Amino acid sequence: MDFWSRLIGGTGPSASSKQTNLDGPQQRLTTFKRTYLQLQQSWQRGGQKQADPAFGATITPYLQSINRILRDEIHTPAPHLCIQNVVTAQLYVLLSSVGATVCNEQATKEIFRFFGLLVDTEDEDFINDTSLADRLIVFVQAVSSVASTRGFDVEIEIAELLFAIAAKLRQQSEVQPAWFRPSVDAELDSLPSASTPVQRSQDFPLVFMLLEYVHYDGKVGDFARTGLLYILESVGRSYKLEKWIIESELATMMASGLGALYSQLSSKVALTHASGSVPPILTFSDVMDPTSSSDAEPIFSTALQGNLATFLSYLAFWQDMLERCPSVDIKATLLDHFDFLFLRPLLYPSLVESSDIDSGSSVAVMTYLRSILENITHTDIIRLLLHYMLGNSNEQRQDTKLSRPTALARRRKSENLITNNANRRDHPSPDLLTLTNILQGYLTSRNQQTVTASLRLLATILRSWHDMAATKLFRVQLAKTAGKERSMEIHDQYLDLLYSMAEDILDEEDLEACYESHLQDAQVNIELHACFVQQLTAAETDCSEAHLLPKDNERQHEIIAEDPLFACLLSLLEDFLVNDIESNLSLSETFAALASCGETTLEGWLLVPKPSILFPPMSKDAARSLDVSAVNSQAPATTMSTVSPILTRLGALVERIDKLRADIQDFDIYLAERRHVFRVGEEIDEAVAEVPIRKSQDMGDVSLGQALRVAGTQPTLNTTKRRRNLSSDV
Repeated sequence: MDFWSRLIGGTGPSASSKQTNLDGPQQRLTTFKRTYLQLQQSWQRGGQKQADPAFGATITPYLQSINRILRDEIHTPAPHLCIQNVVTAQLYVLLSSVGATVCNEQATKEIFRFFGLLVDTEDEDFINDTSLADRLIVFVQAVSSVASTRGFDVEIEIAELLFAIAAKLRQQSEVQPAWFRPSVDAELDSLPSASTPVQRSQDFPLVFMLLEYVHYDGKVGDFARTGLLYILESVGRSYKLEKWIIESELATMMASGLGALYSQLSSKVALTHASGSVPPILTFSDVMDPTSSSDAEPIFSTALQGNLATFLSYLAFWQDMLERCPSVDIKATLLDHFDFLFLRPLLYPSLVESSDIDSGSSVAVMTYLRSILENITHTDIIRLLLHYMLGNSNEQRQDTKLSRPTALARRRKSENLITNNANRRDHPSPDLLTLTNILQGYLTSRNQQTVTASLRLLATILRSWHDMAATKLFRVQLAKTAGKERSMEIHDQYLDLLYSMAEDILDEEDLEACYESHLQDAQVNIELHACFVQQLTAAETDCSEAHLLPKDNERQHEIIAEDPLFACLLSLLEDFLVNDIESNLSLSETFAALASCGETTLEGWLLVPKPSILFPPMSKDAARSLDVSAVNSQAPATTMSTVSPILTRLGALVERIDKLRADIQDFDIYLAERRHVFRVGEEIDEAVAEVPIRKSQDMGDVSLGQALRVAGTQPTLNTTKRRRNLSSDV
């Protein structure tokens, strides 16, 4: 009767309560102990088969069950009896031994997850257990040393576990002694001599294990780099750790790794384009891919791009360390090693030793250097690099006070590097050949790829790092017109002069559109220029500090027209009509970067350095001849050719085009057709495909005009040209 009443009334034990009892803390502990005992017995019976992959597969289910029980218990309310049992019985000792011996990838991954659960749990303070730290380090070192030979894909498991430990050390500085145990006292009298390197990898093995994976791609590298950054961030709370990092081989290994990745880059590169990714300006031109060395690797190749991305990622990690490390002495140590172990013995010699005979090596080094300057934003790295290559390495970085033992340790480490570098006589020196000299030589090369690569590098320097390099690349002087604003009337007449040149090349409709597009591009160039960003920062500076900033007339400078490097650019501008298309694009980019700088005046190299000279409305012939005396009787009898080298060469180019127009019949029609090709793009491809291919007497291909007529897009040439009233736009 009692049975039936419980059944009807629902007072009997439910299935859910039975399941709860089975999954309770005590039952879970019983299951956990039984599973661990089975693992232990199976491992002990393995004997010589323990290293057999098949044997590892037999113990993997036990490891999975242990991890599943621990994972479930972490998400349940206390008590956590299984975790307590791990502590009291030190079960991690057995699993560490199993992981160091077993030759099975899945079993090894399960053991990594086991240690990861212990590190992440808040119970029992595993992260502060020195015994656990020792066993975990032994396990990770054993696996990492044989993983590659066994074909294991466990790098991500290693990096993730090391990252989890580093994150704990960053959050809980009190657990640091369990993982960082220096064997040498951190007092001043224990400092080694400058000639005695310190090997302390066992003092803090976590750091050196992370260093093994910082150059990896993907999650492995991300975990390792972030973990090492976490450790560097924690040096602000530990003087002993700060001093240990300075004295250790951390900076040496970092610089050596950077050099190793740079050495893996291809020694010869060709500036070619992959099929399908050719810019339209090259697609619709008659220019073929430039010839290069047969052993030069295309710039778009997957292998080269992968190696370059890895190198730049590692270099960006240097930047992150300098930005996030709170220790000034550690930053100085890293910069010293970057200077003496990478820049001087490897990067600069590769630039000096590059050859222009086949252009491959010169293009490669110029491209790599440009990539560094484009991807790195830390001013200390770039200043160190550019100052050395431009022969300005005598400027010493501001040293820290030597009253602190860490500063003394850093000074002794730097002296050791300087001494070793001085003993080596095989390294070239910028005292004899600077980056400016190299650029001058390459800009006069007959190989267009070398010229293009050099112009791209120069444009990057002028656009991104103008304040650090411009006065060393070019001969400059204090601007004579600094503080004197150009009047709107003169500004309008300069535009009128330049517009008259453009009218000889484009019809009115094209010219209007090009001018509007140019204004937008010019605004972007100015806003992206490094000097513009600095001026904005200065404008936002607190008024109380405004007196500390240099005045505009103290910063502005002008380029001396007789400068050798500037003369190379002028020579390329003279040959604009016969240059390679990509060289002309890079040359235009270089001039645009130079003209976009707010610290470099336009007078002297682009405009007439006498703002008082006015140009009354001039005839077309007078505008083309650029004769000031012909349009202003009160001005001195001089021509703009003596004071504006850019305008002189632009005028000469216009005259050459006029000569071509006179020598070539229907020149304007051909020019209009070519412009139309760039405008319609895909329509031209479809139109050409519809026209039967046939030969003509003068052309081996179907005429472009015929293709345009078939497509219904034949351009009309506006041969009537008129002067533009610029004053309405000013």
